[in-house]
This record gives sequence, C-alpha cells and structure tokens, in this order.
Amino acid sequence: GDRSIFQSLGVSVFAGAAVFAGLVLWLRILGRPWICPCGIVEIWQGELTQAQNSQQFSDWYSALHVIFGMALYGFVTVMAPRWPLAKRAVLAVLSSAAWEAMENTPLLIATFSHSPDAPDYFGDSILNASGDTLFVLAGFFMAARLPVWVTVVMAVALDLTIELAIGDGFVLGTLRLISG
Repeated sequence: GDRSIFQSLGVSVFAGAAVFAGLVLWLRILGRPWICPCGIVEIWQGELTQAQNSQQFSDWYSALHVIFGMALYGFVTVMAPRWPLAKRAVLAVLSSAAWEAMENTPLLIATFSHSPDAPDYFGDSILNASGDTLFVLAGFFMAARLPVWVTVVMAVALDLTIELAIGDGFVLGTLRLISG
C-alpha cells in the first residue's frame, strides 16, 4: 500500500544521495576544486572564458545534460518499463555520476582539451559537476511528464541552440571526436 510506496521512495532517495556523495568524494580524490579556481561563484556562466569553462553551477553545457537526462528517461523506460519512476531516477543519477567521474579523469580531460575548434576544457569543478547531475535529473523528470514528441523537439532545439551559441553540442562534439 501507501507505506511500501514511501519506503521505496525513501530507499531511492537514499540511494541517489549515496551515489551523489560518492561522486563528490571521487572528484575530490581526482583533485577537482570545489568551486572555480578563479574564486568567482556564479549560477550561470554564459561566456566561454578559459578560467571559468565548466567551473560554475550552470553554463551552455547544462542544456546538454538536460538532453542526456531526457534520453536516459527514454532508454530506461524502454529497458525497464515496470520499474517505478523513483528507481529509474536513481539509475539516471548513477549514469550521470558515472559520466562525471569519467569526464574528469586526466585521460578524458586531455581528449576534450586537445580537440580542434573545441572550447578550452580543464575539467569540472565539483559545483559544476553537481549542477550537471541536477540538470540530468531535470531532463529526466521533464521527459517523464512531457509527450515524447515534445521531448524530442526540445532536445533538438536545445542542441541547435548550443551549437549556434558556442559552436559545440552533441552533434558537433561527436563529429570532432570521431574525426580525431
């Protein structure tokens, strides 16, 4: 009944928080700073500046994390349609944390920072990686509530906006990685 739903939700919230705490610990082990080394803390970083790329709570790449969350919702719903939403959300947090953990390893930082025509990248601050994970969850829950066609239109519009604004995005980034 209602009690088991709340117990399941509680377990899911605890699991998601534990995954998030593990991510923060991993990023500290990797030596990632809590905030931008420049000492500035902003909610939104709209300019591509070498000192602040991927250092503030949100930036142009936050929209890519929203798209990732939307895609995760679709993928997990197809793969595990009977799972409750809370359990699927934990998997979204786990997926985001796994990406953030890998993205901030020296190997991937070097891969992204040496890509021609890509904005400078030196890894994320913990503030930015935390924001990225929250944006994944936002995209996940948006996709859970919106019709599929609206979700797809939003994802395409967000990627196009990013590509036009900063010359990067899922399509352009993927093409850069494939071309070497």
